[in-house]
Amino acid sequence: MGKKTDLKDSCAYCGQTNCIDLFRHTENQDHLVGGELYLYKQMTHQRVEKDELSTHVCSNGRLLQCTCFIVGTLGQLYPDSYVITVCGEIVRDIKASFYLAMSGYYRQAILIQRCVWENFLYGLYFDTEHYVAAKRRSDTEQQPIYNTFKSWLDGGYRKPNTYLTDIIQRNGFISKEQKKEWDILYDELSRFVHTIRETQTGQAFRYGNIEIKGCYSEVHYDKEALAKWSDYYQRLIFIILWELIFLYPEVKKEEAGKLAIHKLRAEFRGAKQRMEDPYLKLLLKTRIPKATNN
Repeated sequence: MGKKTDLKDSCAYCGQTNCIDLFRHTENQDHLVGGELYLYKQMTHQRVEKDELSTHVCSNGRLLQCTCFIVGTLGQLYPDSYVITVCGEIVRDIKASFYLAMSGYYRQAILIQRCVWENFLYGLYFDTEHYVAAKRRSDTEQQPIYNTFKSWLDGGYRKPNTYLTDIIQRNGFISKEQKKEWDILYDELSRFVHTIRETQTGQAFRYGNIEIKGCYSEVHYDKEALAKWSDYYQRLIFIILWELIFLYPEVKKEEAGKLAIHKLRAEFRGAKQRMEDPYLKLLLKTRIPKATNN
């Protein structure tokens, strides 16, 4: 059995190459500039000293947990659902977005959210097409949908994303107002793909006796950028959770589903008026079926 090593003995504390030293910081610099894991660690002190950060850190961590509970439960109940299949990967992308934001990569964290939104739309698109074919009792239509979904998973199928929301709306799964909101969200998230304006510039640092100017590998704590990421993160997950609960209400009868709804209420009930998010309001109104005696 191998010898256990402390994290300080790992490559995370690389003493040879500053750019990959995840705990790097310089004493004469702002204490919230440096390596990724150093910044992640310092977030704890910021959260404790400035309680408002809890809404961008703790609340979002719990929101991820609620997503895990609901998606995990639906994965067991509906293993053949296209959108649930997609949501398995979406959960990992959401966690990656959280990790990047805590590590100072705010624009990159939002980029992942656009991937989450795109993939969710595709899963929902395939489910709506399958539903319409099933309603017509058309087995001949359902098999091509499955084949196309498999092709999409392999990267061999793509439709314009605005067209996806058109089909989802035309199939009766969302209203015109919802479609408009969804298209706006996609456009907003896409802005971060086509600009680098949100990225912090590097600062000079010393390497031996040499001053290296512009260390762009450093990450910087930016409260405003964190709050912007948090806003998109919450808007996106509220939509996904509501749509999953709306499409698959059986999840409310399962213990993990009930726990997720209770956690959402406990975490966000007090923020309802401040946030004014329509999907959050729908989630908070979600009723859990009462247990029936057999």
